[in-house]
Amino acid sequence: MKTQTIFLAALAALALIGCGTEKMQPVPVGEMQEYRDPGFGWSISYPKNWPAPLAEVGRARFYNEQGVDQKFTVPNEPGTLGAEIKVTTIKTGQPAEQIAKSIAEMKAGGYKVDPEEKVTVAGIAGTKVKYGANYGKNSIIYGHYLYLPADSMVYELGFSGFEQFYEAYAQVFDASLNSFKLPKPKEPGRDETLPSDVVMPINGKMFSFEAPDNFTSTSPAKGKYEEVVELRSEKRQDCSIRFDVQPAKGLTLEKVFDQNKGLLRGGAAGKSTVGGEQAMTLTGSVTKDVQRRFYFIVKNDKIIRITTDWFKPQTEAYNQAYGKVIASVKFK
Repeated sequence: MKTQTIFLAALAALALIGCGTEKMQPVPVGEMQEYRDPGFGWSISYPKNWPAPLAEVGRARFYNEQGVDQKFTVPNEPGTLGAEIKVTTIKTGQPAEQIAKSIAEMKAGGYKVDPEEKVTVAGIAGTKVKYGANYGKNSIIYGHYLYLPADSMVYELGFSGFEQFYEAYAQVFDASLNSFKLPKPKEPGRDETLPSDVVMPINGKMFSFEAPDNFTSTSPAKGKYEEVVELRSEKRQDCSIRFDVQPAKGLTLEKVFDQNKGLLRGGAAGKSTVGGEQAMTLTGSVTKDVQRRFYFIVKNDKIIRITTDWFKPQTEAYNQAYGKVIASVKFK
């Protein structure tokens, strides 16, 4: 007797339910952009026209439009249907047991799970499972997970969509999966306190830039600022990069600098260009061993201030790394 997998049977059932409705056309793979995890260093690409990812260290979620994340969070409530890509990093000393546990939890949650498949992604032998989850009318999710064990980690990659979105975004899912990269191995003998030569893209609301991938995003208080992005060296807490934005209220660059030049006593003034905009700099000592440089830019009646801190004995290496950061800045 011929048998058919649960997943394919579910898709067939959906096709019958959807008779009389217009079928979604396959979504082509357009321009992609890379997201690099600020803590673990893995990277994956997603469509550039999608909203900014919902991310934290070790976990990132990507959606094709605003509001889709809410529908995935509460599938049985009304909401915007769409597609999801997600990556979760799981630390474990027993990867096989962790993968089995994740699959068991899906089954226990009422998911219809197909038999496991063996796959190879980014040079890692892993496990793939397809699934379907029925939360009611217009709330059927189809998807697949890939579990990739490496060292003491399991990288869990998920690709899913409501109703026809899963099939329609198949090419996009494949392109994203093929872009997945593991963290770069540490270079033997390299001083780990120095900024990495490998950079990761950072996307803010008003700007983007590239930073060393051994810097980790922090969660600074926003306070009076419209946007704050801060990264700190994993090995040296006194080495950091910070961007903050506040209203200029009609002030010129020169006036902004004049009002802030007292931030560093004895600081040396200078000029620069950041993201194609004129900038003024202030460089001086914070403590005996820590040096700081401010960059002040005024654009679209906003004050963008960039602050870089570094360990004085490593000035040469940090000047080179921070120079690349500043050169990569783009304003939106």
